[in-house]
Amino acid sequence: MYHFKMTNQIEILIKKYQDIVNQGLEEIPIPGFPKSLYEPLQYSLKTKGKRIRPILTLLIGEGFGVPIQKLLPAALALEILHTYTLVHDDIMDNDEMRRGQLTVHKKWDVNTAILSGDAINTLAFRILMDTDSPNLQKIGQVFTDGMMEICEGQALDMEFENRMNVTVDEYLTMITKKTAVLLAMSCKIGGLIAEVDDKMLEALETFAIKTGQAFQIQDDLLEILSDQESMGKSLGSDFAAGKKTYPMLLTLADMEEKEKKEFLTFLKNNSNIIEIRERFLKSGSIEKAKQTVNELITESKNSISVCPPKVRETLLGLLQFLQKRKS
Repeated sequence: MYHFKMTNQIEILIKKYQDIVNQGLEEIPIPGFPKSLYEPLQYSLKTKGKRIRPILTLLIGEGFGVPIQKLLPAALALEILHTYTLVHDDIMDNDEMRRGQLTVHKKWDVNTAILSGDAINTLAFRILMDTDSPNLQKIGQVFTDGMMEICEGQALDMEFENRMNVTVDEYLTMITKKTAVLLAMSCKIGGLIAEVDDKMLEALETFAIKTGQAFQIQDDLLEILSDQESMGKSLGSDFAAGKKTYPMLLTLADMEEKEKKEFLTFLKNNSNIIEIRERFLKSGSIEKAKQTVNELITESKNSISVCPPKVRETLLGLLQFLQKRKS
């Protein structure tokens, strides 16, 4: 009964936060001229994402007693920053779909996507500066340091495309920078606005890093196990580009060099997701990856034992919600 009640409560809370973030994005004044810059910018911001990053900021800040309106500028800035990374990531991966619609570079062109992405990034910093907090300088430092780590993660992701012997540890470093850091930024900034102590900030950061790692490995699994309609983005593009994913690295770890080359060639040249799925299932890497996700979730849960009950319970509810996702 408690499990059902908590699940229902967190879904209501997430929906509330999503509506607040979506409304906040709608209310940001965006110029209409030049159209070639601002039309794709508006197009990107209006796509209906899960809003997990701003939800974390709102959930943590409100859990520590901060009014939502005081948290909203930073939460919006984090979602806008996330949107910027997606626009540029889609260009580099040559993806066609994002959040159920054409990517910006496919709907317009690459130059338009680069420029609108730059404008989205600029807008994120502009909105962040509206945050009313005595910790604004620290918040700005978390924001800029995190952005640099995201760039480092993307660089590692690109480097790994041309390497056959990427280790699992290297992969975890890459996804920590590319994916988990933005979640950590969201948690820490919520904590900084709430003026929590360093011990609490460290706990929130650990929670976010472990959750982000689990979140990305789960994405890797969905790339294999889901379908394009459910995911709302291109499937199989990671394999064609030579990108390394967690199940792939687990599969490669048990192979000789010749087998590795043959398997990577198979992934690169095969667009049949069913055949790809069968190869991964046969290797046992899917179950191993699921086990890693569960282990990371356990570490994530343990890290927030120091948090007040209200914050801890809502974060645990959010974890439960994320574990159920299909896209």
